[in-house]
Amino acid sequence: MNDELNRHLDGEMTSEGLEAEDRTVADEWDRMVAAFRTAAPSGRAPAWLEQNVMAEIEALPERSGFTRLLDWVMQPLAVRVTPLGAGLVTAALAALLLVPGRTTTPTPNGTPDPVEAVVYVQFILDAPTATSVAVAGDFSEWEPEFTLEDADGDGVWTGRVPVEPGVHSYMFLIDGTEWETDPRADRYQDDGFGNRNAVLAVAAGV
Repeated sequence: MNDELNRHLDGEMTSEGLEAEDRTVADEWDRMVAAFRTAAPSGRAPAWLEQNVMAEIEALPERSGFTRLLDWVMQPLAVRVTPLGAGLVTAALAALLLVPGRTTTPTPNGTPDPVEAVVYVQFILDAPTATSVAVAGDFSEWEPEFTLEDADGDGVWTGRVPVEPGVHSYMFLIDGTEWETDPRADRYQDDGFGNRNAVLAVAAGV
């Protein structure tokens, strides 16, 4: 049944505003309602109404097992939770969130490989004329997303950056245009473009 028929049955529009096919259906409904009111002025349903309804139901196509299963899955299920039960569930969720742990990633042979938690590394650069300093490396896909700060204005820029354990290469980006190698680095490697990247070895945290 379309929206216009629903509006007609709700008394929101007359049958004259309906399409020809819908008007035919609406007229049949109107005649059935008028017959019901004539046959049951006291408000009781006539005997033929139940027979007609049951006949219509029996004429409906049989629903597949998948459709019945889908209806059962989608049917809302009321769950009663006592205050004590709610408290226990909340406590369990909090415990899961607060307990530290390691994540795992699949290795080529299919066995899980533990991934260590990140280690916060302190980066320092003397750049007294800089207005901004950022650090970028293979740990950030070489995007300068980690900015350093010169809180007291003495030209020494510092910042703590989360880095996974391993050996990483990095550089500083000054004022968004000038790349500079860390002069404090212990090791360096050529970047293939005529510059040197600083090399950082990060040990796993205890």
